[in-house]
Amino acid sequence: MALNKGSLGFGTQIGPGGNAHVLVVDSSEPVYVKSILVHSLDVNNIQNVAIHYIQNNAGSPGTATSTNRIARLGITTSDTFFFEPAYPITLTSNGDSIYVANEGITSDSINVVVLGDKEVA
Repeated sequence: MALNKGSLGFGTQIGPGGNAHVLVVDSSEPVYVKSILVHSLDVNNIQNVAIHYIQNNAGSPGTATSTNRIARLGITTSDTFFFEPAYPITLTSNGDSIYVANEGITSDSINVVVLGDKEVA
C-alpha cells in the first residue's frame, strides 16, 4: 500500500464549550496522524482544549472519556499550538477518531487542523 501524501481534510472550527470528531476513519484504510494544529481565536483568555484518541464503537465513532484523552492544552490568547507526538497516531478501523473539545469558558472558538497521511489501495 502507498501513502496518499495529501490532506486529511480541511480545518474544523469548534465553538466555546463545543466539541467535534475532527478526523474519523471511514474507508478502512489506515490513517497516520503526524500533528494536530489548534489555534485560539480568543484575544483575552487562555483556551483549554482536550484531545482524545478514540477507538470505534461497532464501526461508529466512540465516546470521549478521561481514559482516551491524550492531551489537555492551555493555549494562550491568539496563539497556535502544534501537538506533535513522537510517533504518528495510527487509526485503522472504521469509526476510529480524533476528537477535540473546546473547554474554554469564553465566547471564542478554536480552529483545528489534523495533518498526516492516509494509506490508499
